[in-house]
Amino acid sequence: MTIVSKAWGITMVDEENQTINREIASQTNSNSSQDTENSTTSNDVTPTDNVDDSSTNNVDKSSDSQSSDSESPETKEPETKEPETKEPETKEPEPVLKERRNFLKIIAVAGGILGLTPFIPYGSFFTATLGGTEPTRQKIMTVEGAFANVNDMEPDSAIVFPYPRTGDAEKDAEPFRRYQLIRLASDAGGDANDVSSLRIYSMVCVHLWCLWDYIEGREIEVDGEKLTGNIECPCHGSNYDPRTGISHKGPAMLQSKPNDALPTLPVEVDEKGDIWVLPPDTALDKNGVVGMGRYVEL
Repeated sequence: MTIVSKAWGITMVDEENQTINREIASQTNSNSSQDTENSTTSNDVTPTDNVDDSSTNNVDKSSDSQSSDSESPETKEPETKEPETKEPETKEPEPVLKERRNFLKIIAVAGGILGLTPFIPYGSFFTATLGGTEPTRQKIMTVEGAFANVNDMEPDSAIVFPYPRTGDAEKDAEPFRRYQLIRLASDAGGDANDVSSLRIYSMVCVHLWCLWDYIEGREIEVDGEKLTGNIECPCHGSNYDPRTGISHKGPAMLQSKPNDALPTLPVEVDEKGDIWVLPPDTALDKNGVVGMGRYVEL
């Protein structure tokens, strides 16, 4: 009995030990399975955390970029630079342009002189051009040295003479001293042997101061009236009526008064027929001014 009981006891002890071992094994298995689940869980959680971190980083970055965009940078006004102005290159004018400009300058100067002429003391000007000789009553002397006489002059003829005469050949040849005594043609009233048939005019053309000449026998027509004899300037073609000294053709005719009529000298004939010149009145409305003209009342 004892042996059986001991054996039974041993058997019972073995069974208990096996049971304990199985529980321990099962406990171990359960712990390992729990560790496996924990590890799996931990693995699953880790990527999520990474995603959250990256998303957080992205959000931070986007917020930073938005904040940086929202901050308005300091705007600087663009500097305005004045455009550089280059002076135009001046080209030398062509010779034709130079000639035209010189011509215009001459016209301007001449215009200025004419504009001032009403204020010039003409008496002083007249005597100054005559070398200071005062005009006096003088007999007209021909180039040959003889005194002019109305009985010796044919109608439609002329005599050139200086006035005032000085006896100095050089002074007497000055253009502003040169005059022509004209005896009109018969059809212009030149048949009378008195002062009415005579005219005296300065030989200086009132256009550009050339010296004109009396053309005998020239048939002309003035204001529809035909007559013989004409005063003609060879430079630019100004023509003057020998009866009045007024220009009837050419550039002098286009000039305004008093620049369209020749200055004259007062004349007389004595009882012998000798022809005398009297001192002139150099006013424009009287005998006029040499080189400028006179007013004529018709």
